[in-house]
Amino acid sequence: MFIGEHTFKVDGKGRVSIPADFRRELELGDPLAAETGRPRMVIVYGHDKQKQLIVHTYEGYRALASDIARLPRGSEKRKIMERMILNRARPTEVDNDGRLVLPQPLRDKIALDGVAYFAGMGETFEIWKPETHEAVDAMISEKWLEEQGEDFDPLSLLDDLEG
Repeated sequence: MFIGEHTFKVDGKGRVSIPADFRRELELGDPLAAETGRPRMVIVYGHDKQKQLIVHTYEGYRALASDIARLPRGSEKRKIMERMILNRARPTEVDNDGRLVLPQPLRDKIALDGVAYFAGMGETFEIWKPETHEAVDAMISEKWLEEQGEDFDPLSLLDDLEG
């Protein structure tokens, strides 16, 4: 599981260190990682308004692609998911130094320059420009907390699982 937050410098060639605990998760999510020592992953850059890169383990992405393939052929949902998740994705791998190389088009898409913010999201992790993440997170949190009230406990959202 990808959890926590990390910030790392991005060099001029787009190389950025991957947090050590995230690398271990990527290794667990790629059956060939033990052989190669270079776990594979898939970066989904998505639609034009998406402000972050979403990184899946190799096996996690394969499972997601399988879920999409189970949708009815030609259905609107399947077409959208194929376009936004399958078509707008880039497979890659960890380099020998534990880094990820982010190609210039992906850095340009999220306006990444100099520093990358890694956000653990459970099954995936996201890569953001730190200032963008801060602004989006503040906006979402403030709106949500206003709607829920001052004494809101996020764990109460799990109440829907009971029953």
